[in-house]
Amino acid sequence: MVVKHSEPFLSKDEINILSKLIKQKTLSTGKIVRKFEFSLAKFLGVKDAVCTSSGSSALYLILKFLPEIFPELKGRNKVLIPSFTCPAISNAVFMAGYEPVFADINLDTFSLGLQDVRRKISPDTLCVVFIHSFGICSDISDFLAMGVPVIEGIAQAFGGKVSSQKMVGSQGLVSFTSFYATKVITTAEGGAVFSNEKSLIEKIRDFIDYDKKDYNPGEFRFNFKMSDIQAGLGWVQLKKIKTILKRRKEIALLYFELLEDDERRGKIKLPPRENNIFFRFPVILNDLQSDSVILNLRRKRVYADKLIFKPLHFFYAKEQNLQNTETAYEKGISLPIHPNLSHKIIKFISKEFRKQINSRY
Repeated sequence: MVVKHSEPFLSKDEINILSKLIKQKTLSTGKIVRKFEFSLAKFLGVKDAVCTSSGSSALYLILKFLPEIFPELKGRNKVLIPSFTCPAISNAVFMAGYEPVFADINLDTFSLGLQDVRRKISPDTLCVVFIHSFGICSDISDFLAMGVPVIEGIAQAFGGKVSSQKMVGSQGLVSFTSFYATKVITTAEGGAVFSNEKSLIEKIRDFIDYDKKDYNPGEFRFNFKMSDIQAGLGWVQLKKIKTILKRRKEIALLYFELLEDDERRGKIKLPPRENNIFFRFPVILNDLQSDSVILNLRRKRVYADKLIFKPLHFFYAKEQNLQNTETAYEKGISLPIHPNLSHKIIKFISKEFRKQINSRY
């Protein structure tokens, strides 16, 4: 038995919609994409959405057009992002022609730390990119009060809420997501932008729909579109999101039951129980480094993983001291939690994990 760290949650429903669209020869961008966009906007409670080729392209497009929609932002060249995230975020910032400024995280949420963001915001800050990490849904009111646009990254918390009335992705000016194969819901590859600022959405939609249009000197557009066949897959996935989130919570509750004694004894720190859709199950090892534990679990064919590949400041700003980021990187471990896992497998993972952390005492 091999326990994968993550995998998509698929059924005959996805096979049926793909088969139907292929038989209809409905493949490229068209009415299915627009139907999916409408469903996404309604689900998040925002005015509009536009689908893109990836989460990276979604963020790039937001950054490209923010100064056009809000002229007061022109001339600002820095984008504040967490170091504790994937390179897709910094890649989009660089591609849009801006300089990333790396900030530390809050160890309770693994998202941006308020105090470090306050220290690093400057008159040159175009915006803050707030990533809701690992499914933990954060209220960003304090960040919104800083006076610069906040872009919410919701790929790992899609479908989550910060209150009974407020969806993740509906708090700031604009939000984006990825629908990569192992995200909360998937279109295989793909992404989307969400906003109540319809002029921003229309700018992005016009830019990616490049054909049969007049061009001004120096103007260009680019194909960052999603296909109908991808959107059909996403539409079916969106309809079952309650089932997906319910299953993730069931698995998390079992992990809490099996591991809470180790937390009480100070060996580990478990993730927050509230405002969490449990896209990942991040655990901090209080007295251990994660590398050896991960290696030994993999010898048992349990593919736990680091919380992220590497902090971004390791690549671009090695001189920075981001203490919480480095602690989470060195001591954090992500236990498998995707909806395909049975309770029997979760018990096996927990048993092997507990062997590892208890063998050190």
